[in-house]
Amino acid sequence: MKRRAESGPAAAPLDAVVIGGGPAGLAAGMHLARAGYAALLVERRALGGQARGIGRIENYPGFPQGISGRELMGLWARQAKRWGLKTRLGEAVAVSRGADGIFSVRLKKGAALRARAVLWCAGAAFRRLGVPGESRLAGKGVWNTADEAPSCAGLQVAVAGSGEAAVQQAALLAGRAAKVYLVSRTGRLKAHKLLLKRLSESVAAWLPGFCISRLLGGRRLRAAELTSASARQEKLELKLDALFVLVGKEPLGAPASWRKEPAGFFKAGDAAMGIYRQVAVAGGDGIRAAMGCIRYLEGL
Repeated sequence: MKRRAESGPAAAPLDAVVIGGGPAGLAAGMHLARAGYAALLVERRALGGQARGIGRIENYPGFPQGISGRELMGLWARQAKRWGLKTRLGEAVAVSRGADGIFSVRLKKGAALRARAVLWCAGAAFRRLGVPGESRLAGKGVWNTADEAPSCAGLQVAVAGSGEAAVQQAALLAGRAAKVYLVSRTGRLKAHKLLLKRLSESVAAWLPGFCISRLLGGRRLRAAELTSASARQEKLELKLDALFVLVGKEPLGAPASWRKEPAGFFKAGDAAMGIYRQVAVAGGDGIRAAMGCIRYLEGL
């Protein structure tokens, strides 16, 4: 049954709270709002999530020339707003379900939301290298994506990783930075042929068989110490102005104490999809979760 959210201390619970405003959350919230359900989307930063930072998305259907992540997510946000999806800036720090079947979502600044269902679309967090100096230099030369870093024009930079995100980042940076290194533990890059071709045609230098063992610098990153994966464990020091760490992601779990996810709790996008991290996949998965949520709400 569709219900209208009320205000005041005795307010009726929302139909659904969507946590996370990336592709999955926006698609899920949009679908619920269009179907007439009282849904609220909670996002801790900007709508669009990490997808906003993708310089060019080339495999999203309907855009033959590609489209920037910022522009595409802007279109999604406008469409969600058109259907009446309400959004709120905040970070969920606790999710629980009462004996009456109503969920409580507590936000970082103390506010609590009540809803009949929760859709967890919080995405995935970048993995860290876990080496000395990384935490201290985060945001001071150590980044995950180029959109969060200052311009790298004329600088000496490195990308750590061997997957598609790392290969693409290295190839893109090669068009701006003075020198680009791609550092990977293995001698095999896990990227499709188009990205490998772009990397090979760029000026980026690939350093296979090395891992970053230490980051050096005071107020800013100055260099990275590399150790070879061979038995000799040779060491190499690279002078760097910036390092981009793209060694994988970990799905963000819900801050809940239950052992088994209860009825009315749904996951979608990078928080649920494992290795299939694409904007189109996340959006479709968000709609799948919203459809499941609607069936659950109708059952109530």
